[in-house]
Amino acid sequence: MSTTFNKANLLPLVMKLGDYFKKGFDHYVQMKAAGVEVDAELLSAFVSMQMDRWDPKIGGKEIFDSSTKQACARFVGGVVFNLAK
Repeated sequence: MSTTFNKANLLPLVMKLGDYFKKGFDHYVQMKAAGVEVDAELLSAFVSMQMDRWDPKIGGKEIFDSSTKQACARFVGGVVFNLAK
């Protein structure tokens, strides 16, 4: 096991998370335009569906299990909601 952490290895992950933030924000805007009341849970569910086939790896290791991926979707949905409201 390596005892160093190279934060540059996170760049692809961070870039992809940025895509999910954008998708979540676009979904928020579309739902509000359609007159739908949007909350963080709705956005989290949407982001979770978008992340369904995403299995990122760092150094060849998978970094998400189902609980971690769900927590990530909740984080993204909550941040999008807080920024958009």
